[in-house]
Amino acid sequence: MKIQLLEYFRSFLLHAPPYTSTFLVVQEWQEPVLVMRVEELSLFRQGGYRARVGFQTWQGKYGTWVVAVPFCLEVHPQLRVKGIPCLNPRRTADFEIIQQFSREKHIRFLFLSTDLAEATDCLIAWPIVQRSQVRRFIQRIEQTLIGEKLTSAFDPDFEQARQEFQALLTAVEFPDGVWDS
Repeated sequence: MKIQLLEYFRSFLLHAPPYTSTFLVVQEWQEPVLVMRVEELSLFRQGGYRARVGFQTWQGKYGTWVVAVPFCLEVHPQLRVKGIPCLNPRRTADFEIIQQFSREKHIRFLFLSTDLAEATDCLIAWPIVQRSQVRRFIQRIEQTLIGEKLTSAFDPDFEQARQEFQALLTAVEFPDGVWDS
């Protein structure tokens, strides 16, 4: 599979270490998409691996929300890929991705070769229990958000809250999530 990426996103992925996960909006796909470069794309093409995905919200001491999607993919007995990508509910694009988690029955992982020339993907089940939990989180967040959603990429308040949140968690600790084999 070939994927066309905007230049700024290509640049980000090429400069980020392999397995750095982030979200990507793909117009053709309805489900939330987590994307990362991987060192051996062939391992991800084989499928048959297990995945655990969670959804966590946290509010910083100054009221800024952080939405995290911790995951662990058991690709191979010797290869576990873990990540905790975060979303900013104050950003319009991020809020739309959060809403996808409340509606869609799957989450898509998109794996790119190190040079971004090739890709493969997989769908992970996202059950109704998880979607209901996300809807409750959205309601709680919306009660405290004031004003217009942001369209700019950088939000210093969110970055500070995200760093506080990540200092509390490690990639080894995962909230209750969903295993999909």
